[in-house]
Amino acid sequence: MRFVTRLCILAGVLIACAAPALAVPVDGVLDPEYGVALSTQTTQTSLGDWPPDVSHGGELDGAFAFVADDTLHLLITCSLDRFISEPLTFPNNLQLYFDTQPGGQNVLSAANPNVGGSIKLPGMTDLVFDTEFTPDYWIEGSRESFSSFYAYYAELPAGGGGAGYYLGASPLSGAGVLSGGASNPYGIRATMDISNQAGVTAGCDAASGAGVTTGAEWAIPLAAIGNPTEPFRVCALLVRPGSFGLGQVSNQSLGPMPPGTCGLGPANGVNLQNVSGAQFFVVDVTTPAVRTTWGRLKVGRR
Repeated sequence: MRFVTRLCILAGVLIACAAPALAVPVDGVLDPEYGVALSTQTTQTSLGDWPPDVSHGGELDGAFAFVADDTLHLLITCSLDRFISEPLTFPNNLQLYFDTQPGGQNVLSAANPNVGGSIKLPGMTDLVFDTEFTPDYWIEGSRESFSSFYAYYAELPAGGGGAGYYLGASPLSGAGVLSGGASNPYGIRATMDISNQAGVTAGCDAASGAGVTTGAEWAIPLAAIGNPTEPFRVCALLVRPGSFGLGQVSNQSLGPMPPGTCGLGPANGVNLQNVSGAQFFVVDVTTPAVRTTWGRLKVGRR
């Protein structure tokens, strides 16, 4: 009986070693499974460097992603400011747009759901994306308190009228479990590590976001973004809430805007087709995660 038990334990270990890697921790830290960056920032930030500009500073340094177990793992290495009550300052919004299927909105509709009030998705009405980019889904994250990361989600069908939710908040550098939201039907997870003090500096000139390893991380079930089976496009924008509910589009995007580009202004006057290069990056759903080794298995149990 003891022999059978030991044999079963050994078989379990061998199966674990041969299986694909488990999902990486959702903690805002770059893991080896992500591989090389899919996009790296090349331009200083028009919002001001954070720190020392804790009131408005923010930057997008790099984008990393892979798909495993029907889940998109996405890390945007970055710095984001937080909500400040005196004076009243709203946090910059990290907005993610996903073009995963036919249809979508090349120009953001005024009929999109009122997710997060005017300083969120409604404030982006009439933003024009690159010609070949028509997003179908929107996900946002922001620091709306000292200790938590807040997340939002909406569908972007052609003509508007999709569903939208406040997904909830999670502790910074936690496990990404969102709580307190209106709804999270797909079980999206998200959090942020705020320790980054590297990356690009303030301005509009050339810079590099290479080497930054912390930021906002997401685990997004593919069902939440239309179950894509082919490579799909993602646009990341850093937006500052402005007056009259208009989102102020910074020069921080991934794919990056060219050096020399400063903040673009209110979203309803922004046409990314007039900005050189592609303001999106491509995720290949067929790229496998790094396979588990006994060493990685031990690390995963930390």
